[in-house]
Amino acid sequence: MVKDSLSDTLRAMVMEYGFEQVDASLREIGPPGRPNQKAEASNGGTDTRGTTRRKSKPTAPQYVAKMELLPEVEPTVVELAERFQSKSFLPTFGDIVNFCRLNGIDEPASKSRANAIPRVFKLLVSMEPQEVQRILDEGMFSGPSRLGPIADAIRRNGRASAVAGSSDSLGIDSR
Repeated sequence: MVKDSLSDTLRAMVMEYGFEQVDASLREIGPPGRPNQKAEASNGGTDTRGTTRRKSKPTAPQYVAKMELLPEVEPTVVELAERFQSKSFLPTFGDIVNFCRLNGIDEPASKSRANAIPRVFKLLVSMEPQEVQRILDEGMFSGPSRLGPIADAIRRNGRASAVAGSSDSLGIDSR
């Protein structure tokens, strides 16, 4: 009954003012609790720079800032969030998948580091503070960039073995 009355009223308004003017007025009023829709209606849903508006995903530090953290784990998780953002903690999606598998949680469906932020940091907050600190202190899950010192040690060892091998072939005792 109310619907019929509303339809009749709108029909009368459209006949008197025209569809475009009624439509523009409805958009200007907008749904209750939402900001004025006039600007969006006039520019087709784009912002003042002409780009389509999208809700951006929060960065890891922004996400962690909104979480309720225990005081003993807060500085560590904040530091890990900053390292996540700079890609020195879980730098690749593959590292995130490995982290999830090792900790027994489902890996993210989307292959995006940004989409993995909630999953990773909810897990970190649920861990024992000592374990989270260990991840930070030992640079765990920091990706291949941490393999440099290991590669250097292998090279040094290889050179030492090569020198020892050449002295053996000359009949020199390297002991």
